[in-house]
Amino acid sequence: DFFKDPLPEADLYILARILHDWADGKCSHLLERVYHTCKPGGGILVIESLLDEDRRGPLLTQLYSLNMLVQTEGQERTPTHYHMLLSSAGFRDFQFKKTGAIYDAILVRK
Repeated sequence: DFFKDPLPEADLYILARILHDWADGKCSHLLERVYHTCKPGGGILVIESLLDEDRRGPLLTQLYSLNMLVQTEGQERTPTHYHMLLSSAGFRDFQFKKTGAIYDAILVRK
């Protein structure tokens, strides 16, 4: 249980299709735990389907978000929303890349 059990110390954590399952409060809790365990200079690579800033697309990501709202407590988020969650946990050097495929990438450092 990554909300309770000890996390292994690492240089890089990869959270692929994890954060979209959870409400902001649980995401913040998990990201704070990772921040405190992460080695100095390390970071997180987040792989998620990013909504456009106006939340009007891409269509497939909107459908994923609807599915998250129905089946979990989560949602798909915009890059700005992820920036807020990650910076609140202490991470910096936020970079994101819309890949043009289903999943996009965000990289931050401690």
